[in-house]
Amino acid sequence: MREIDLDRIGKRELLLGRNAEQCEVVLADPIISKVQGKFLMKKDSVAYEDQDSSNGTFVANMGENRLLSKKDGYVELSDKSVLRIGNIHQPDQMVLLLYRDSEETEKWKRQAFGLQPISIGRDGSNQIVLHSPGVSKVHCTICRQNGKMMLYDRNSVNGVLVNGQPVRGMTALQDKDLIQILDFQMFYTNGYIYYRSATSGISLYAKNINKIVGRGKKKKKILNNVNCEIRPNEFVAIIGGSGAGKTTLMSAISGFDKEFTGAVYCNGVNLIEQFHSLKSIIGFVPQQDIIYENLTLKRMLLYTAKLKMPKDTQRQEMEQRIHAVLKMVDLEEHQNTYIRKLSGGQKKRASIAVELLADPKLFFLDEPTSGLDPGTEKNLMMTLSKLSKEQNKTIVMVTHTTQNLHLCDKIIFMGPGGRLCFCGNVEEAKKFYQTDDLVNIYNMIAENPELWQRRFEQSRDRSEISGRRGSMDETQSREIAKKNKGTSGFRQFGILTGRYAELLWNDRQRLALLLIQPLLIAILLKIVADKDIFKIYESTKSMLFALSCSGIWIGMFNSIQEICKERVILKREYMSNLKLPCYMMSKFVLQALLGLIQSIILTLVFLSLVGNSKKGIFFSDFRPEMLFTVWLTVIASVAMGFIISSVVQSGDKAMAAAPFVLIVQLLFSGILFTLKGAGKIISYCTVSRWSVEALGSIARLNKLDLRMQADFPMLEHEAESFFKATAGHVWTASGILILMTAVLMVVATLLLRNVAKDRR
Repeated sequence: MREIDLDRIGKRELLLGRNAEQCEVVLADPIISKVQGKFLMKKDSVAYEDQDSSNGTFVANMGENRLLSKKDGYVELSDKSVLRIGNIHQPDQMVLLLYRDSEETEKWKRQAFGLQPISIGRDGSNQIVLHSPGVSKVHCTICRQNGKMMLYDRNSVNGVLVNGQPVRGMTALQDKDLIQILDFQMFYTNGYIYYRSATSGISLYAKNINKIVGRGKKKKKILNNVNCEIRPNEFVAIIGGSGAGKTTLMSAISGFDKEFTGAVYCNGVNLIEQFHSLKSIIGFVPQQDIIYENLTLKRMLLYTAKLKMPKDTQRQEMEQRIHAVLKMVDLEEHQNTYIRKLSGGQKKRASIAVELLADPKLFFLDEPTSGLDPGTEKNLMMTLSKLSKEQNKTIVMVTHTTQNLHLCDKIIFMGPGGRLCFCGNVEEAKKFYQTDDLVNIYNMIAENPELWQRRFEQSRDRSEISGRRGSMDETQSREIAKKNKGTSGFRQFGILTGRYAELLWNDRQRLALLLIQPLLIAILLKIVADKDIFKIYESTKSMLFALSCSGIWIGMFNSIQEICKERVILKREYMSNLKLPCYMMSKFVLQALLGLIQSIILTLVFLSLVGNSKKGIFFSDFRPEMLFTVWLTVIASVAMGFIISSVVQSGDKAMAAAPFVLIVQLLFSGILFTLKGAGKIISYCTVSRWSVEALGSIARLNKLDLRMQADFPMLEHEAESFFKATAGHVWTASGILILMTAVLMVVATLLLRNVAKDRR
């Protein structure tokens, strides 16, 4: 394997071939023609043209896979482009890799195959060590089997690609195959693996991006034929007026929005098609903070590390990574500070720290400077610029501020209608628009975005434009790959449960309120309770209904805001690798435990205050049975609250929906009104109906006297089928409450999948 630095040759046009007298790039191989092709060295890019060579040049570049000839003209090459010369299905082919590297980049190493398998992973015991938190301890192995070289994915979290395609368990390697793990590329040929244990950065290319929303007359194009390239380790700002499609463009090129036409290439690999394999090298910080305010900064990062890093990551490795990340964002001294006590700028840096844990090489930020004072905004911009250069990160952000754009390597100016009106550095932008103030460009573009889009396209190098027309009609319609089965649901459940428990415990005031609430309700119920409760039919029935409604209120109040208040964090974690059933169960288990404590307080305090005791259906004292029924009522109501919280996007909207749900429970309980027809059918779907039915059966309502029976002994009330005092009837009502809880939780989990479609 040989490396040639094209920049050092110092010419604009470089001939590639076997003839040393004619060519600047000489490859002495029979498969190469005397003059194979020509490289065109431009300011920020490289193009290639085949010179009608004998064996042709096969290009694998930004989604194109085709054989070139001279009539094709120059083809623009991206970072990590692959040129293959000769029969691509034979081992004697020649493979050329184009890398845009700085002088400091690590040189290629090689690993020979012996009798033992070659292991690749994060741990130092591997033959090939890849330094990244997203690489598993032993990520994959390659060994000789039945005369073939077989690559085995060792159940890694982030997978392996061979020639751009994901490996499903194992695959046979062919000579000249490219192996990719996250942003690491390796090359297999002639019994060797060529690799680099450090990476040089990520390039990104958006190709003919279009996005249309709405239907019929309301149809609107919000991205219009956007083509742009972002080079490795560049700090890029997407700017423009309101509604210009800045965030829409960033969502598309980050892979988090797949509903567009065109394509996005990350190091030459289709980002949307291979999003599952590449998403671990992508960091995304939305406009809202993605941090829990009731955790200390270090604890927040620790829980995130457990979720994002491979399961074989040791606690010490996590601690080291957290320390390194805190140092990057200059928050070391605040690691034990509760996040709610941090300033706005510190919270924004804390959100960035959360994403840095997995060491993403491609980093997106949606208006990170919004709401910050000028000094804090400048410090944050300097931090981002420093990260791009010192940590080999390609950073793309959306912003409205222009004061510190000189810190960016490139700005992308978007105009109304999602039109790309400029892509280059600040000085080039001022020269192109003939102004000394970037603010003036906003008004110029707003007046005529079509004109400036056209002028910018015309200003581009024509060879660059023609070279990029190969697949302009390509449309994006493939769905994101299924989530990796290697991620343990049980492990996620344990981490999420621990985090939620700590959040509940740290919010002492709210926890105290939740525990005082059932105590106060029990006292209030005692105040309005009749002295003959559990002896007289009417007063007992009313009080059991009130007890049931209290359980419903407690359960809904516990859960109705629990999901929507952290929806932004949930979306980011879900787009990474979070399993929604694990998330929902972690919430439910702790809410069920909290509901049990509340039910004990409510039921036992109330029954103790009224001082009446009865024989139960199953036990000599009915208190355990009453307690169990109230608890079932609470957890069923918790599940109802989760459904509301899964649908709405804010706590205010959730609380606005609560009265309607409670009114439905009151009206269709079967206690206040005699229900027939549709009303009776609806009542079968209410928690209140089955709760009161179970409580009434346990209290043996049908056997209690009417209030007027003291004066009229012959007066009897008709036994209601609602309140049959049998074990079977109680079990039926309780079983239905349990079934309703399970169904409601499943529905809430399914509804929560829409979180991926949230817009800011």
